[in-house]
Amino acid sequence: MDLDRYTAAPLLPKPRAGGGLAIVGRELHYFGGLISDRDTDSPDHWVLNLEDLANGNGGWQATTPMPTPRNQFSTVTFQGKIYAIGGQFNHDSQQLDQARVDIFDPETNSWSNGPPLPKGHSHAEGATFVHDNKIWMIGGHTTPMGGSKAQDPDILTLAPGSQWQKVGELPNPLSSPAAGIIDGIMYIGGGAYQGSTVQSKMWMAPVP
Repeated sequence: MDLDRYTAAPLLPKPRAGGGLAIVGRELHYFGGLISDRDTDSPDHWVLNLEDLANGNGGWQATTPMPTPRNQFSTVTFQGKIYAIGGQFNHDSQQLDQARVDIFDPETNSWSNGPPLPKGHSHAEGATFVHDNKIWMIGGHTTPMGGSKAQDPDILTLAPGSQWQKVGELPNPLSSPAAGIIDGIMYIGGGAYQGSTVQSKMWMAPVP
């Protein structure tokens, strides 16, 4: 940080894509995602201790595997636990959106089930965040029960001890936007619509 530049960090033990990365305290967690064949979901879960890294002897260590491997899920740290939200099975052969939510507790090194999403959902990684003691997830891909995979307009929230709630919709359905809330205003930028058309628009609106 003092040098204002990127430096190389320890490589992951194996190549991965579409997994989750979260920080709890001084530990980075990487889990799930695709192996190098672009289609097989990995259960691997690795931890990097940043204090050890700062002291010159850090490296990724294996910990409790993800119970249901998948890719393109959203990841946040909320109330000291890591949430893996939605995601899809496979990539090149099929893309099956999932409603499943898994929660990792670093105190017990164990996974548990969280409140499932209202429908299968993926590709909202950059638009999932914590604000005002809630998890927010905006847009993405969705596959409703009995429906086809498509971009999603929904704005969802999850409060502690509750179920997912729909609190609004985007002006247009979007896959893979970036989003955040600053001073009571929601900002949503980029993403893709109508299949795979990437766009540069940004929307602003009061928090619903």
